[in-house]
Amino acid sequence: MVSIDGPRLARPDEFDEMMSLLDRYFAYERGGMAARLPHAYDEATPENHAIVRKDGDIVSHVGAIPQTLSVGEGNEIECWGVSGVTTDKRHRGNGYMTQLLEFWLDRMAEEGVALADLGGNRQRYAHFGWEQAGREHRYEIRERSFDGSAGAGTITTYEGGDEQVETLRELHGDEPYRVSRGRERSRTVFGQRGLETLLYESDGDTAYLSLTRESRERTIAEFGGAARGIEALIAHLFSAYDVDSLTAIVPPRHPRNPEFRRHSRSWSVSEHRKLNVRNLRAVLARFADQMEARWSRREGTASGRVTLGLEAESEGVELVYDRDGITVEAFDGTPDVRRERGEMSGLLFGMHDREAELKADYPVFETIFPLDFFIWPADRV
Repeated sequence: MVSIDGPRLARPDEFDEMMSLLDRYFAYERGGMAARLPHAYDEATPENHAIVRKDGDIVSHVGAIPQTLSVGEGNEIECWGVSGVTTDKRHRGNGYMTQLLEFWLDRMAEEGVALADLGGNRQRYAHFGWEQAGREHRYEIRERSFDGSAGAGTITTYEGGDEQVETLRELHGDEPYRVSRGRERSRTVFGQRGLETLLYESDGDTAYLSLTRESRERTIAEFGGAARGIEALIAHLFSAYDVDSLTAIVPPRHPRNPEFRRHSRSWSVSEHRKLNVRNLRAVLARFADQMEARWSRREGTASGRVTLGLEAESEGVELVYDRDGITVEAFDGTPDVRRERGEMSGLLFGMHDREAELKADYPVFETIFPLDFFIWPADRV
């Protein structure tokens, strides 16, 4: 007789067995996922992982890592990152992944989590409400395309010291769109395997680059600080490292985009992550300052209101807009615009051409969407 235990949260004594399953499918090195993504796979936080046991063995896993996104103007929103979705090949087709994802979605509802983030295959997760969201700029920089100088500053490699951690925290904290980090999470993120961080200092100017170090075509996974320092760090990489090319991943509307574009051989804009809107009112309330700022720059004095709701949800949201601004209010009734979760994620966070017909009917959407967020690659789970 088959014995099934789960879905349920993992226990501390199950961590090693759980990681053995994950490492078979996601990592092929000493230390595995715990070294590759230590901010997600920490023995001290088994409550971030759910499992299914079959006949005594862990055969399926899905993690949900609590994250707080900073989305500008001091606003923060809870967005759990789903990670390590896997089932042992010998036990696939039994619905364990579905059970574990639903386990976490129910838990997010209980905790009032507003958003859920993941990477992976869009079609695989669309059924559960995830959709492509956000934008990222990618710049390919080669030595021949780079048009900058090394400068006269000092460049050091991050080694985990307290002073370096505080410098990095301060620089990263100036970024409006990011995952919020405390001191220990910062230390963990910058210490993950496969990431190298360089710091620049000169006459009060500081900057840093964090880049992957696994091939001659490296990715700048994070940066911050003075433009002159970032340029000097890139020049240092081409002069001192065996680097063929760099790919910089940059948030939308970032002030450094013009500099990266100037140095790049080619560049593109692509969709960033996949989001699942779990609490529509909380999402719009946390992004209200973004919507307000965009609405205030609009020419004209249009006013009105529009209501939005999620399918199968009784409570909606009303956006009221006039020449004085835009407000978010609760709404109980039949909304003007009702969408499935994935479609709502596309409307709020997707590329500008998403829901073009709807935006023609409600021009306010054209003005205030898409909303901006960014999860730097160093933070991804």
